[in-house]
Amino acid sequence: MEENVKTIEENKEQAQHSACGCGSGGCESHSNDHNSAQGQVDLPVRFQILREGDRVVEFGSGTGNDVLAAAQMVGPTGKVVGIDISEKNIKTAREYSDQMKLNNVEFRQGDVQEVPLAKEYADIVLANCVFNLQENKQKVADEMYRICGHNGLTCVSDFVTINDVPEALLKDGAQLAGCIGGAEKINDFVDYFKKTGFSNVEIVEIKKVHLPDDVFEKHLEPEMVEKYKDVKSDEGIFSVTLVGEKPATCAPETCCCNPDKHQN
Repeated sequence: MEENVKTIEENKEQAQHSACGCGSGGCESHSNDHNSAQGQVDLPVRFQILREGDRVVEFGSGTGNDVLAAAQMVGPTGKVVGIDISEKNIKTAREYSDQMKLNNVEFRQGDVQEVPLAKEYADIVLANCVFNLQENKQKVADEMYRICGHNGLTCVSDFVTINDVPEALLKDGAQLAGCIGGAEKINDFVDYFKKTGFSNVEIVEIKKVHLPDDVFEKHLEPEMVEKYKDVKSDEGIFSVTLVGEKPATCAPETCCCNPDKHQN
């Protein structure tokens, strides 16, 4: 998320209730093998689920900050690949990697709707404030599933809504953080990953997003402005992190068995 968007973390129980009961298990509902960073609660979930030796892929890696951090967490026996469509970003990320002398990092230019990696390549697939920017979100979720190995995880952080939000407000919010503009209802967000085959799909973090007051006041009545700022209210925009697990075997309807399922 960009620095000029402030978030306030809700009471955990209230957040889970607001999100239709999602996230009751958190990261510990997944395999214990992926809890090597357990206890490091100050870290984002996408880092908490990493373990030494993991093969990690980040969708929309930008200039490589998360990739370089993840590479140090998975160690020399692991590997982290960053995928980004921008040639400039890839060039900058490679320069940073060379400066740090990391041997377990690779950056590839490519579209996250057609990732240049083999099926079941990764143990962990990450995306941070990238999913909402994509034109075909279901195709991106399918690609996450395709390159994720069995019993591997996907971890996606982005913006959602619980109730309707004015389109003009989302558009103005996108001037501060582009992925706000693509925010959808939380159930729709979760369904992309369930439809493509991920199991145990949960919202494990949720935070109320506070945009500048003048942005809220431009589009909302005073009473609604207060609700958008109230961390206990379901009104507003939320920053969430989703985790899903690829099952041990594929079902006939999932994308690794039927890549055309959404075209039928």
